[in-house]
Amino acid sequence: MPRGKLTEAIDAVATLLTQVNSALIITGPALSAESGLTHYRGIAGLVRKTADDGKRFEAALSVRGLAHKPKLTWQVLLDMDRMIRTAQPTAGHRALVAIERALPRLTIMTINIDRLHQRAGARDVIEMHGALHDLRCARCELTTRHDSYAGLPTPPRCATCGEVLRPDMPLFGESLPPDPFTRLQAELDVGFELVCAIGVNAMFPYLARPLLLAKQDGIPTVEIGQTKTDLTEVVDFSLPGAPSRVLGDLADVFAQLRTKH
Repeated sequence: MPRGKLTEAIDAVATLLTQVNSALIITGPALSAESGLTHYRGIAGLVRKTADDGKRFEAALSVRGLAHKPKLTWQVLLDMDRMIRTAQPTAGHRALVAIERALPRLTIMTINIDRLHQRAGARDVIEMHGALHDLRCARCELTTRHDSYAGLPTPPRCATCGEVLRPDMPLFGESLPPDPFTRLQAELDVGFELVCAIGVNAMFPYLARPLLLAKQDGIPTVEIGQTKTDLTEVVDFSLPGAPSRVLGDLADVFAQLRTKH
């Protein structure tokens, strides 16, 4: 898209933001990638260096791997922890926070497990894939939240029953957790006046659904990112480019328009 056309589209979306009270933002790996988080099969912090790494990651980060070789699983998790801990929220994360604070209601639905949204200051985040730093005991079902894995034994064990702890996110071969879907549906039932996908490279059905429902109901839909998806030609506004740059421009125009009202 020529720069002039992109500027027009950003101005149009910024104007829409001044006219709505609620928005749903769907975020994916391309936003976290700008923080330096390489993704392998959607898992942040895994850098595939050799052809065999893929099989190693999937074996280690599976229920079977955790049960039979917990130390190997936790070696991979510790590598992920180090990468995510050192990553910083981008200008895009901060731009979303600025927009969130200006709107009466903004919900972020993310498939990222790094909590960069929350570290940037976002308040209402639905973590569709859970989060790396929430640890759960599969036996007791107790969950604890951590800022990092530093200082934990390898592998860490439940203080109540001694079971090896695991991150509260889907491992390879597992289904997505039901609770985020329940919460998302409750938010969709309330309704949104704008739905936007940012940095979503692969538009899986559960990510596409809020956009398609909005489109069906005549609610404005937006896509921001460098990769074309199945919905690029469907949404009302497609803003191609690096998510942080586009979001930064969008937040700036939005702020300028708000000062004029």
